[in-house]
Amino acid sequence: MDQALPSSGLVWRVLAAWADLRGSMRAELDRGPTEGRLLYYAVLSGLVWFLGRAALLAWGPVAPALTPDLFRARIAAELISAVFFRTLALYALAAVIGAIARGAGGTGSWRESRAALFWAALVAAPAILAAHLLSVLLTGVPGEAAAIAGMLGALAFGWAAAHCIAEAHGFASPMRVLAAMVALVAAFVGVFWLAGQLL
Repeated sequence: MDQALPSSGLVWRVLAAWADLRGSMRAELDRGPTEGRLLYYAVLSGLVWFLGRAALLAWGPVAPALTPDLFRARIAAELISAVFFRTLALYALAAVIGAIARGAGGTGSWRESRAALFWAALVAAPAILAAHLLSVLLTGVPGEAAAIAGMLGALAFGWAAAHCIAEAHGFASPMRVLAAMVALVAAFVGVFWLAGQLL
């Protein structure tokens, strides 16, 4: 049973993945990642995400309003969210995406769906961290610059996920996968907005 953590070349593989997202996904699938390795990817991406959230709490627009006790409480909550709840959300999202992809003719298994989403999350993690730090740097700049900068990380994750899911499920066009993901997010937002209007 392979219980070893990913090789020391993981950082390079993550950074180099942007040159060929589908190729990097195929390489990961060819490695036959164990469930432990996939969980490692998910948790590691969450920890990088946490660093960005911590920077926002320390130096972002809400920082002046946080007392030391409240800051420590928020940091603890963000860490728990990053390691536990975000990881559970990735598992749930992988199940939903896998079911939809299979229904649309995809050939990937649930494990391959998890591998695609977790690898995309890890590949996008540095971009998400950079987006958070850019948002911190733009705090106080008039307009929506800081908010727009913060959204760049989500765009990076969506782009990486579309390519990785397309490769894992044998879809020819990652753009169609991306369009389906955007439609799914829009549908969820619409449902929640409608529920808020009715309540």
